[in-house]
Amino acid sequence: MKKLFTLFAVAAMALAAQANVLTVCDGDAINYLVPINGWYVDQEGTMAQMIYPADMLTEMQNGKITQVKFYPEETIEFENCELELSFKTVDQIGFETTTAVTGATVVAAMDVMYGRTELVFDLYQPYEYTGGNLMVEVNVSIEGDYNYTSTYFLGVNTEYNASMSHYMSYGTPSDALHQFLPKCSFTYEPGEVTPVEPTEKTDAPSSAKENYVYNDGNLYYNAYTVNLIPTEPSTIYYRVGILVDGEYVFGEWMEYTGELNFDDEGTYMIEAYAVAEGKTESDHIHRIQDG
Repeated sequence: MKKLFTLFAVAAMALAAQANVLTVCDGDAINYLVPINGWYVDQEGTMAQMIYPADMLTEMQNGKITQVKFYPEETIEFENCELELSFKTVDQIGFETTTAVTGATVVAAMDVMYGRTELVFDLYQPYEYTGGNLMVEVNVSIEGDYNYTSTYFLGVNTEYNASMSHYMSYGTPSDALHQFLPKCSFTYEPGEVTPVEPTEKTDAPSSAKENYVYNDGNLYYNAYTVNLIPTEPSTIYYRVGILVDGEYVFGEWMEYTGELNFDDEGTYMIEAYAVAEGKTESDHIHRIQDG
């Protein structure tokens, strides 16, 4: 039984982890300079930068990123390279020129392993993502002479220059823009989202009453129809009270879906208010109805 419980616990942990993984740019386009530039890695400054737009990352806003994964088309051909991962939130959605983003924060590093089918960075500590376009940089370095190579990574093509790559060839820079974003999985701890309290009040509904004659088969009575009319697109709620011993006794609040008919004797009061999306509820309106 203990072993069975352990298996259930492990399965539950795996499901919980999976629920906190956001994968973006899942496609079969390929690029060999982004996210890892494998050329002239024995020269300083060999790297690639890519910018993931904020609207791709909404799901993990206010969360803490703990792991980043990229996907080779087949296997990783690099070896004996050190990779350094950095983040920075930026205003730009891509690159208009080959000018690199500066001031990024180093969040992880690893020695790449030849033949792997995934490239996984475990962050030094959780990185709090509060929103915005996220620039991701991978810097590549190696000590000594290196037989340059490349690995194709999966991703999607874009209509704009979402990424750039850079290396130095014995003092001569080589830069390129790429209409490409690599497939990437962000593992994150979800954060608490504080709802924004609305400040604008919904416009109150209006009402209209029409008289008509009610015939119960024997006698004729005066009867009334009341319509509640929204002043702006909104949902209207109402309740009906009947006068009993000088005080109105009200029923439950209900959503208004059509006209209200009164054909019984008595004195009634209708209360109503409206609520529009992103606003507070309106003032209440009151209508006296003699039935």
